[in-house]
Amino acid sequence: KSSLLLRFSDQIFSESFLPTIGVDFRIRTFDMQGKSVKMQIWDTAGQERFKTITASYYKGAHGIILTYDITDKQSFKDIENWLAEVEKHASENVVRL
Repeated sequence: KSSLLLRFSDQIFSESFLPTIGVDFRIRTFDMQGKSVKMQIWDTAGQERFKTITASYYKGAHGIILTYDITDKQSFKDIENWLAEVEKHASENVVRL
């Protein structure tokens, strides 16, 4: 999941895996329809022990992308729990993917 963020923000893909501890973020600026758009993208830890920390990052978000590891069936099953956290902590009109 963190590899997707690195690929999008820095055009780097690494096959090595280091789990996110707490929260990490990247910034990418690009042009869209003649306007400069600056995206600040947060990568929150997927482990249960960080759930209380990551919940605070949902507030004020304009969009939330939930991802899972295709090599880890449990991470797919956990999407339901993370979606419930989004429903609980994010604004009503946040875009969910």
